[in-house]
Amino acid sequence: KEISTGNHSYLIGSGCSIDSVKEFSINKIPALYQMLSLFGSKQIRQMATLGGNIGSASPIGDSIPVLIALESIIHLISTKGEREVMLEDFITGYRKTVKQPDEIISSIEIPFTKPNTIIKPYKISKRQDLDISSVSGCFAINLNKNKTADDIVLVFGGMAECVKRAKHTETFLKGKPWTRENIEKAMEIIPSDFSPISDARASAEGRLLFARNLMLKFWLETNF
Repeated sequence: KEISTGNHSYLIGSGCSIDSVKEFSINKIPALYQMLSLFGSKQIRQMATLGGNIGSASPIGDSIPVLIALESIIHLISTKGEREVMLEDFITGYRKTVKQPDEIISSIEIPFTKPNTIIKPYKISKRQDLDISSVSGCFAINLNKNKTADDIVLVFGGMAECVKRAKHTETFLKGKPWTRENIEKAMEIIPSDFSPISDARASAEGRLLFARNLMLKFWLETNF
């Protein structure tokens, strides 16, 4: 239940409440603060923990897209010792993780954001507050002085059996000028990364539309 700041990263105990992580993040990890501000109600945020939100491996877990975009590392501990796993590799499927039965999540390490990297979180739900995501996302881009994407990460929740990156779309955009023309082409690649399902929160077609529109929104917010 402790949070500390190291030389290169923040270390958040898995038992820290969502509310305490939210307050800690306000000026340090803005993307995480923005997403956690939409996490349930204050009563829920005071009871829920960051480790619990990650460990449940929900495909619509609010914190997970942001933490993957932030290149977070999961620290696991057991009687046999400790190990570290990138969060991106920690979740392997619907409610499935690489955590062994005798392991617990001890902490989550969040590296400091690299210079020139812009990170934006998004959540689409029927209500702004106290609602489950239909689609969520967190995108990170590193733009050079020529406005070319040196690196880009596009993480989506609600689009697959677990939170996942849009790898084909990322590959298309990486190394290209950050233009509307390229982002519109990338929007058409999204169906090659995801085959979402229909449920009570959204149709499959709606989810694909949401995902495309979030990418365009990201471009609009980063096209300085």
